[in-house]
Amino acid sequence: MIETATIIEAIYYILKKIKKADKIKLVKLIYLSDKYHLIRYGRTITNDDYYAMEHGPVGTTVKDVLSFDSFSLEAKGIKYASRLLEKTDEKHFIAKASARVAFDMLSDTDKEALDFVVEKFGTMSSWKLRDYTHQYPEWYQYEDMFKSKRTKRERIDTAELLSTLKDDPLKMPRKHVKESENILTGKFD
Repeated sequence: MIETATIIEAIYYILKKIKKADKIKLVKLIYLSDKYHLIRYGRTITNDDYYAMEHGPVGTTVKDVLSFDSFSLEAKGIKYASRLLEKTDEKHFIAKASARVAFDMLSDTDKEALDFVVEKFGTMSSWKLRDYTHQYPEWYQYEDMFKSKRTKRERIDTAELLSTLKDDPLKMPRKHVKESENILTGKFD
C-alpha cells in the first residue's frame, strides 16, 4: 500500500538537505532512493507505482504530491504536503521553514537511502539526473517508443528497479541483489 505521508516526508527530508529543487530533480532523487533501498533491503521506501515516461522513471504518487493533485490524493495528503512543502515558483520547491517533522514515517534505513542519494546525486542538475536515469534498463527499453511518440508511459515492475549500471554507486554484489529480489517477491530458493 502506498503511504502518501511517507512520500511527503521523504521529499521534505531531501529538501531539508538540498534546500531547493524542481519537480524533475525531486522525482529522480526519490526514484534513486527507492532503487537504493530496494537493492539493499528488498523494499522501496515509497512503495510507489513506477512508470517510464518521457523524462525517465516516475513514481506516480510522488508526481501527484508535487502537483498537489486533489483528484489523485486524499485531502489529508494534500494538507500534509502543504504543511511541509512550499512551491517557490511554478517549478521549484523548498521545505517549509515553519514545519516541524519527527519523520515517524521514515525508518533508519529509509533515511540512510535518502542521505546516500543526496550525497551522490544531490548536486546534479535536473537534466543531468534525467539523463542519468535514462541509462537504467527499466527506462531505456522504451526509449524508441518515447522518441517516436508511440507511448506516453509504460508500467515498470518493481523488480525491474533492481537493475544497476556498470559504475553505479547503487551497485551491490549479485548475490545480495538476488536476496533482495527474494524478499521483494517472497520467493526463496
